[in-house]
Amino acid sequence: MHRLVPAVTVIAVLTTRPVRGAEVEEVPATPLRQSLGPHLYIPRDGVPDPFTASFIASSSGFATGSAKGPTFDLQGKPVNLENYKILAYSQVFAAQWGIADFWALRLRLLGSIYSGTNTPGLVGVGVNGLVRGSFGTTFGFNLADRLRLGLVVDVVWGPSVAISILDTIRQSVSSGRVDTLVDNSYATTVTPTLSLAWTFARGWGALFNATYANGVIEVNQGSSDADMALFQAAVELDLRELGSIPLGIGAEYSAGYSLGRARFRRYVAGLGFFYTGRRGLTLGLDLAYRRAPLGTQEVFVSSFSGVFSLRYTFD
Repeated sequence: MHRLVPAVTVIAVLTTRPVRGAEVEEVPATPLRQSLGPHLYIPRDGVPDPFTASFIASSSGFATGSAKGPTFDLQGKPVNLENYKILAYSQVFAAQWGIADFWALRLRLLGSIYSGTNTPGLVGVGVNGLVRGSFGTTFGFNLADRLRLGLVVDVVWGPSVAISILDTIRQSVSSGRVDTLVDNSYATTVTPTLSLAWTFARGWGALFNATYANGVIEVNQGSSDADMALFQAAVELDLRELGSIPLGIGAEYSAGYSLGRARFRRYVAGLGFFYTGRRGLTLGLDLAYRRAPLGTQEVFVSSFSGVFSLRYTFD
């Protein structure tokens, strides 16, 4: 009998410890800042949210598009329309520091290059590169157990370099001298966003964003500005919270309308797939269709893009 008691004690310890560890991993003592009610939100590039979790992130994206653009004669008059083919690549690094449950600061660095891939596109669009730095902050608070409101503000700035054959010919003809192929510009954009998160069921979440964007572009010792109102809705599902499949699916749609002198519209529809098997790690692919103006060109591009994202979130 005395030998049986230690054996029973050892068996009890070995069988209870894994269960206790699993409970701690599944239900953290302190709720994660990216969670709201019974749902842990999936962070996505291009979809602002009112959460203040700390993270580091990297994303790489490719896009291919086409547009109808004009060709000109030597007097700068439009002759006909050609089909521009365009290819783009972008790289983003980002980090956010959650100072408190209601406040976070963030930094981003973006690099992008796009170019025409056929003769009309190469002549009309040229080769363009840009670098953007960004500083942002988020203030957020819970309105209810499953409802959170936030103010997201970002200031983006940086230079652009463009090599445009078509613009050089037009400017040279109008000025009577040979101008340089390279144009340098500098842009500054301020984007305040009201963001609302709503967990309407276990495993399900929705985001609604309203953004005002004001951008100023300085080109050749002159400047122009553009204002835009943007509305966005996104919904997501995490199958892991409903069972054992570590897959998150997100869909979003946004529409932007210019408010200044230059009239344009911008539409984006996206669908994302994410690995959710490890808490804190976001690994996924975002696919999107976009119709938007191309930089300072009077050309509207319809494009398809894919963005690979990697983010680690910690509280």
